Amino acid sequence: MKAFLKPDLPGILRQIRTEGISIRRRFVAYIISAIALVMSLILLLLNLFGVMNPTGTRILDSLETQLISYADHIKRDYDKAAAHALSFSDQLETELQHFLTERNLTFDDLKNHAEALAALQKELYDVVYLNMQLAPSSGAFYILDTTVNSRSEVPLFNGIYLKYINLYSENTVNNEITLYRGSFSTAKEGNITFHSGWNNEMRTDFFDACDAVFTGHTHYILSPDVEIPDTWERARYVYVPIRDQKDHIIGVCGFEINDIYFQLSKKACDDRLGPLVGALLEEKQERYDGQFNSNRYSQTATDGVWITRKGRGTVFDFGTERCIGKTRDVTLGNSTFTAALMIPEAQFDAIVREGQLKTTGIILAVVLFMFAYCLFMSRKYVAPILLKIEQIKYSDHAGEPLRIREFDDLLAFMEEKASVHAEQLKTLEASKIAAEEEAARAREAYEKALEEYALAKNELLHLSENKHEIVLEDYEYFVCNLGTLTPQEMRIYDLYVEGKTTAEIAAIIGIKENTMKYHNKNIYAKLGVSSRKQFLRFAALKQYQDKKGAE
Repeated sequence: MKAFLKPDLPGILRQIRTEGISIRRRFVAYIISAIALVMSLILLLLNLFGVMNPTGTRILDSLETQLISYADHIKRDYDKAAAHALSFSDQLETELQHFLTERNLTFDDLKNHAEALAALQKELYDVVYLNMQLAPSSGAFYILDTTVNSRSEVPLFNGIYLKYINLYSENTVNNEITLYRGSFSTAKEGNITFHSGWNNEMRTDFFDACDAVFTGHTHYILSPDVEIPDTWERARYVYVPIRDQKDHIIGVCGFEINDIYFQLSKKACDDRLGPLVGALLEEKQERYDGQFNSNRYSQTATDGVWITRKGRGTVFDFGTERCIGKTRDVTLGNSTFTAALMIPEAQFDAIVREGQLKTTGIILAVVLFMFAYCLFMSRKYVAPILLKIEQIKYSDHAGEPLRIREFDDLLAFMEEKASVHAEQLKTLEASKIAAEEEAARAREAYEKALEEYALAKNELLHLSENKHEIVLEDYEYFVCNLGTLTPQEMRIYDLYVEGKTTAEIAAIIGIKENTMKYHNKNIYAKLGVSSRKQFLRFAALKQYQDKKGAE
């Protein structure tokens, strides 16, 4: 027992060189090896089930997985609001033109014409109210580039702005509506109350740069999180332009998503981590500001939040509190925002400590079990064998037999097999030579396959005029996801490969231009391409490879 606890390593090494390894030590070594193997398998299984992963890494991996879904949820909601805003704008343009035509007025005639503007608000109120009910928002508005008082020191603009009050869930069907901006007669006709910050007209800087903003493919704008004048609220605005028959921008309409509605509609939770803090942020003077799905953090981040990288995670410093999480860029309208998911640092550290304690406990339990099992096996099986060996060494052959069948059979077996060893050795040598030859052939085949792979890879890289224009990972993603296209999308893809233009394809299939744009957007998203140029390059490369493979 003392020798086992305090081994004489130099003496053991000398004994191994001269006498070999004793049965006891060999048996203990085997037992330890077996238990080490079992322990390795246990640890491997625990790792596969996530128990042995570093807890901090598991938390960040979970947050990153959740963030992908959370960011998609945000983008889907704002794109939905933008779609409603575009429909809202079309309805307003139609009703406005009908109003002017019916009264034989021009848009310029509305300026300082209080009676006409009040009548216009009466006509457009139902459009605003209906779209507010349909869109995922906390309010709806339209603002026209006209006013009842052009002499005001501060430029004012006429329109209607409706808001929900007393929001308590994402479903706003039964919520009370107030008039935040609009004429007195509008509230009276609509039988709605006035907001505490009500005014007849609105202030906005939209018309200062609207023509420059709404060009190209910019269909809607998502504003930063800003304070709503004359209230304690903050909100973002999804807005689109209102145009006249000459395509001039004469107004703006859209929807409000205030902080309370964001909190109600953008909740996030993890089964293991609990409630998560979600946010949609934008950078402002080296800090980040935006909306949070928790009122606690909306109030804490009034002066902005510092965001720094720490390893694989991101640290969100609110000044009085810190959170750990992940961020992801999201493009909404013509701007890029930052979607974030996080948990308080104290909660993060508590989960990490709990994971470390579990891991330490598992390792200690396995080590103690291994140690106890070795002692048990040594006493149970090795000690009797050694005792019998001592009896054999010092017993008198003429005396009573030891009656150990295994040892007697072992000696007979060794003598019987001694003559066979030479033949076995020859057979093993021949097998060794054959195995070495087979290994050499396999190595040659492997090297040949590597050369073929390198040639194929170089060929793929030189298929483009500029090798930096094709990223292999993006192209592989493109090829792998062709199977996700619907039959209609695959038909459009094949027509692009045949060299058809967008207009020609729309005519062949018999769909409208907007529907064609919708299909293009879905195809680009599924295949991971960001432009028509990249899509056509990858499609041409795929066609070339298919043709060459067929040859």
